[in-house]
Amino acid sequence: MPWLSAEAEMVGGAHILETLRRHDLTPELDTVVRHGWRIIDGAVLLASWYESYHGDRLTFSEAMDYEVAVNGRGIPDLDLTEDRYVRVPRLLRRGMAFAWSALRMQHSQFPDIEVSAYVSISPTLFDPDYFTGNVTFCAMRYGERPYIAQELVNDEIVAAIFTKDCVFDLD
Repeated sequence: MPWLSAEAEMVGGAHILETLRRHDLTPELDTVVRHGWRIIDGAVLLASWYESYHGDRLTFSEAMDYEVAVNGRGIPDLDLTEDRYVRVPRLLRRGMAFAWSALRMQHSQFPDIEVSAYVSISPTLFDPDYFTGNVTFCAMRYGERPYIAQELVNDEIVAAIFTKDCVFDLD
């Protein structure tokens, strides 16, 4: 079941998932979605991002850690003209639309695997008035902790969705 932190719900609205549309997805992120997913040494990876990742799988003892390294990226924002906190709702929608579309593709390729997507928006380290977003994906494994536990999120803009939430295409 998807969840939004109180701050994410305030920014995006409680029903953000029902309002996402295909046009919220950038062409760049759509290309990542269309390249699909791969499973490498037990890790579930976005194929496009795996091809551009240069880290060594052997340096990660856990598949989830490797997934986070490969599948964690910034949400493209160079085209956004809004300043400061005003850009946050668009970043959240863009990240959520990408996460939905990527999980939809993952479901079509590997329907027996459950993957979580985490979208976060935060101020940058050197300019607290400038907000940027990130998204990462990792498989859910029985007995393993989630990458981000909902109960540990405080005063942050974070949302999580899962494969089972995204079985239909966005309109």
